[in-house]
Amino acid sequence: MARRTLAVSTALLLAIAALLVVQWPGRSLWYDETVNAYFAGESWSAIWEWCTAIDNQVPLHFAALKVWGMGLGTGEFVLRAFSFFCALLGAAGLVALGQRVAGRASAGWLAAAALALSQSFLYAAFEVRAYGLALALFAVSSVVLWSLWERYADGARPLDRGYAARLALYLGLALALVYTHYTGVIALAAHGGYLAWRTLLAPSRRRATLLAHLGLGLALGYVPWMVALAGRDIRAGTAYAGRIPPDAALRTYVDFFAYGQHLLPEGSFPYAGAIAGLVIACGAAWAIARRRDPARLRAAALAASLTLVPLAGLVVMVYAVQAKLSGRHGWPAWLGAALVIGLGLAAFEPRRWLRWPVWIAALALVWLPSRAALRPVYDSHLREAFAYINEHAQDGDVLVLRDGTLFTAAEYYGAAMPWIGLPPDRLTDVERTLFFDEAAADLQALVAREEARRVWVVAWQGHIMDPQDLVAGILEVIGDPQPIGRPFGDVFVSMYTLRAEPRALAERVAGMRPVVQTPPDGPIYLGGYVVEPGPVMRGGIIHVHTWWQRGATVMPDMRVSVRLYNARGTFYTQLDQPPVAPWFGQEHWQPGSPVLSRFTLWIPAEIPAETLHVRMLLYDMPGSFEPLPVEIGTIEVLE
Repeated sequence: MARRTLAVSTALLLAIAALLVVQWPGRSLWYDETVNAYFAGESWSAIWEWCTAIDNQVPLHFAALKVWGMGLGTGEFVLRAFSFFCALLGAAGLVALGQRVAGRASAGWLAAAALALSQSFLYAAFEVRAYGLALALFAVSSVVLWSLWERYADGARPLDRGYAARLALYLGLALALVYTHYTGVIALAAHGGYLAWRTLLAPSRRRATLLAHLGLGLALGYVPWMVALAGRDIRAGTAYAGRIPPDAALRTYVDFFAYGQHLLPEGSFPYAGAIAGLVIACGAAWAIARRRDPARLRAAALAASLTLVPLAGLVVMVYAVQAKLSGRHGWPAWLGAALVIGLGLAAFEPRRWLRWPVWIAALALVWLPSRAALRPVYDSHLREAFAYINEHAQDGDVLVLRDGTLFTAAEYYGAAMPWIGLPPDRLTDVERTLFFDEAAADLQALVAREEARRVWVVAWQGHIMDPQDLVAGILEVIGDPQPIGRPFGDVFVSMYTLRAEPRALAERVAGMRPVVQTPPDGPIYLGGYVVEPGPVMRGGIIHVHTWWQRGATVMPDMRVSVRLYNARGTFYTQLDQPPVAPWFGQEHWQPGSPVLSRFTLWIPAEIPAETLHVRMLLYDMPGSFEPLPVEIGTIEVLE
């Protein structure tokens, strides 16, 4: 029987490996992956500085990836292979865990199959981030913890060298887990929840001793990291203010288990709800089939704790502690959900006529989202973007990263020209905003130092730290945009041939004086212009810049309407929006600093060729003041 179990387990793991190999992605890394990939080739001191002084990540995955890269290189395939082998180790750990807790080999096989067929497992197996390693450590540490507790908790054996060895092994794996990803603490809370239930169910001095040893060991192991981060607020600037409703958070975590890092097309079958229903049904099936067996009740309790405690902890965290919602942070619950499925399906094993149809149907449901034509959440072609830029680069070219957090992508993919970030910060800070004076000064310094004739721009979610879109706003005034031969997914590449230096626009803006102020003391309009210097074609677009200064009163309901009229006053089109953008309200403006609000207007294709007036209307949605009309300029429309 043992040989058969080993043979089937080995065959299953080989099948999982083959399934992954045939789905090996050809896409480039997306931004978050480039961080880990970049540091795989950097020094130990750079990794330490990143983890302790810049980002809020723990260092073990960075260190493991660096050691892996020292021997095999840091190419995309090699770095993905590390996650691939970690994911296989996690599946193997789940096989062992299911077999031990259920007393049936089929429970482990079915649990591992359910995990391997899920889109979340596929994500972890190829993502150049910590989730594959975390899954492996969580699965294996769960096996060791089960063995430790079942062997020693009831006083059947003395706390001998075997106990010390098992305790040390678990503590090593558990500490490795919390040093791999900060959500590892939530995974260990699932272990703690199960052990607390076992202890409360049958209190004893031995069980209290085991809990004390585990708690003390974990606390002592985490003290060095607390010392390393002493005096630092690791949450500062990394998450938005506010609270995320529990139902929205829970739905996000369930969706990620079903779909991975993909978007479900509208109108598609709700696989996430069906898979959640499968998990619940499997839990009920195991509980009903084994309701008189205390050993199987313990299995159910462990599976429930591994599933529900991480979900509850994450929901509480994003609601009450830090509004940072990411479905991939639910990775500890993937293991628990797969274990519940394995236990429930194993309950059908005695019913020979029923078990295979049930097993196949359940596993097919978990697998079905892979056939749903899912779109990736982050369709980032960073490799292709930098390859295109390097291929078309000329002497005198420079590169602007919108924003500086893209330095890891620029370094990993080898940007072949001088570059700067705007703003230059190396970590996304949702409270950090680029303003005009800084942007113009830094861009002027780059252009002057390199005697630049062309400026390339790479952007990925650049609106977070550059909500005014100052990078494009400055360059479209002092340069002529050039066509880019292809798109790069959600990575945006643009290029401008310069005809002036940034200081020219800085001097122009500095010379602006107040034109009108929204009553009584709201935002001050400093002036505006149409960017395009010459005639435009019907069906084309124009860009309108308006410049503002913060007033004493924030007016969140104020709107700006940019409109086109002909000389006879005939209205053609308009675009209404808050000054700048809805996510960058006036409360974020710096007093005394000019603020840019860009408008992109389509010229109607059916209008006659003539001179059009560009006008602006300032108004307040509640109607607290009479609308204020302002003339901006004129454009010549051609056939």
